[in-house]
Amino acid sequence: MEKELRERLTRCEQANRQTRLMLCVSLTLLIVLAIGQPGLTQVDAQQSQVVDILRVAEIVIVDNNGVDRVRLSGQLPDAVINGKSIPRGEKAAGILLYDDTGQERGGYVTFSPSGNVALTLDTRKQQVALFAADAEDGAVARLWRGKDWVEMRTDAGGARLSIGRSDELVVQEPAISEIQAKEICSNLIGELEKLDERPSSEVVLRACKQRMTDSLCRSCLGLQ
Repeated sequence: MEKELRERLTRCEQANRQTRLMLCVSLTLLIVLAIGQPGLTQVDAQQSQVVDILRVAEIVIVDNNGVDRVRLSGQLPDAVINGKSIPRGEKAAGILLYDDTGQERGGYVTFSPSGNVALTLDTRKQQVALFAADAEDGAVARLWRGKDWVEMRTDAGGARLSIGRSDELVVQEPAISEIQAKEICSNLIGELEKLDERPSSEVVLRACKQRMTDSLCRSCLGLQ
């Protein structure tokens, strides 16, 4: 009888220890879940959160090889064409595209202080397409191949089509009149002075000859 009671007491103590162990484990799991669940919810909320405004100075997107392919910036660097750095002439902000060699191939850019905005396309050797608008009422679309080009433009001289060979105007329809030439020369000089306080007569003449005939340029610039 006494032996049987001892055996029952031993079994009860063992069962009691197992029960207490299970209770401890269960309580621990409940505490972990209670603490961990808000944290998981917070992480999920952070991952699904949408940022309304992101203010940064520059974003650069690279490809799998680490080559810069897209640059979005409020202060773009000088252009790089055919391995050469080419000053833009003004402060520029916008987006630039690069090929898999890191060569700039075009972009959508605003300029300061002129206020011009332009969409450009480049080969690896030169700029070949330009679509631009100034800060007032002028616009231009130009295509290049080497020093030959064709251009459609609207400005103070009206709307016209021009064709250039070896970087000089050879065809223009309708042709700019002498009266229109004076206003265009004045505007052109103003544009160049924004880039250089005192542009040389050679620089002004070269730029003018892409807009008008040599004789009109020399006449309105007083170079005859």
